[in-house]
Amino acid sequence: MISKKDSDQSKLCPFSLGVAFGIAEAIFMLLFAWGAWLFGYGADMIHQFSSVYRGFAPTFGGGLIGALWGFAVGFIFGFIVGIAYDYCHCCCMKYCASRGKRKRK
Repeated sequence: MISKKDSDQSKLCPFSLGVAFGIAEAIFMLLFAWGAWLFGYGADMIHQFSSVYRGFAPTFGGGLIGALWGFAVGFIFGFIVGIAYDYCHCCCMKYCASRGKRKRK
């Protein structure tokens, strides 16, 4: 049977996961904008993204603004994924524990 201590160790911290996702997406959007600024690749896609992410453009400043947007969106997504994982993990642990008790009887 899985103890409560083992169950708590496998939970995620939604805040930490949100920060990690936010940093990853911020780096992606920054490099994407700067790559389009320097090399011209993907500039049309960035112009499409700019209809959603105000200020995002294939420029130096647009890349920084895109990084801020990327961090915000990545943080929210990672936070929601962390909460959903913990909820599913908690439900699974209760279900698995109840099945283990029934089999022993």
